[in-house]
Amino acid sequence: MEIFASSMRTEYLTLDGDSGDAAKIEHASKLLQAGGLVAFPTETVYGLGADARNPEALARLTKVKGRREGKPYSLLVPSLKAAEEAAGGLNRIARKLARVYWPGPLTIVTERKDGTTIGLRLSEHPVVRSLLAHCAFPLATPSANRAGGPEPISARQVRETLQGEISLILDGGPAWQGRPSTVVKCAGDAVEVQREGSIPSAELVELASPTVLFVCTGNTCRSPMAAGIFTAVVSEVHKGEALPIRVLSAGISTQDGERADKLAIEAMREIGIDISRHRTRSLTFQLLDSADYIFTMTREHRDCILGIMPSCEDRIQLLSRRNENIADPISSSLEHYRLTRDKIAGCLKDVVRSVGGV
Repeated sequence: MEIFASSMRTEYLTLDGDSGDAAKIEHASKLLQAGGLVAFPTETVYGLGADARNPEALARLTKVKGRREGKPYSLLVPSLKAAEEAAGGLNRIARKLARVYWPGPLTIVTERKDGTTIGLRLSEHPVVRSLLAHCAFPLATPSANRAGGPEPISARQVRETLQGEISLILDGGPAWQGRPSTVVKCAGDAVEVQREGSIPSAELVELASPTVLFVCTGNTCRSPMAAGIFTAVVSEVHKGEALPIRVLSAGISTQDGERADKLAIEAMREIGIDISRHRTRSLTFQLLDSADYIFTMTREHRDCILGIMPSCEDRIQLLSRRNENIADPISSSLEHYRLTRDKIAGCLKDVVRSVGGV
């Protein structure tokens, strides 16, 4: 088959969800390795892929798209590690958004060391994941349409537009979401949503803020105490201003929506901090992913989290810098709650100094 002819026969292969799909995807990867263009489904819309390392393939992609020369393409990558390698490293915000939303419909634009930018995406669609595994290189992948035209959500729409100009169309059924990915630029400590998508802009902006997460067992006394004291200290520093940091708490073994312990509320009220509106929150993978700093009350809490999510290791530590446990005061006297409160407050002096942006 003429892969690069000005008018060619475009192959059309239907993916049936059976064992035969592997050979079709392997065939697609070989066409890509040879410099061809292949259309395939993603969770957002149909994409048109080319070998990102091959200048001739990129030139063909630009010609078929009708796109101005020099405009960069976002890359589909197989892993977070591959994204970091392609970008030469990711900053705090980019890495955090990747933890929370990848694989998924988010394209992250970040700066390289030479000042240029690169767009990166880790798709959750099984066809994309399998194709990248076979290729073992990133794919430059815009939507499979002419520049300015509607993004295709089916293989039929791709064929109507690009028949005879690309090597292969993989028909994997309708794209799941039917709209392009959200595109967010991460520069320094700021985020800029460059294209709206399925992820709300406000959610991305909020998540970009440095996040401190305090963890205990039931999230009724120790961790809400810590969150309350920490918030009060930061608020005092930034009088009349919006807090530059998100402060959260959660419990390893709790149900959502329960009230704070009555004696914890009383002990905190004595120092002018109201946690009566606190409601318990169960610790989740997403909460852990969203946190820049994770402070646990005991070594057991820390070890439990690392046992199920080792990737937290560089963001998790005991609240006590002396590596001391802060025991649970539950079912004890008010005096015991006061002692726990004061110990937490003492530990937080070091935390406030160590957390940037406060």
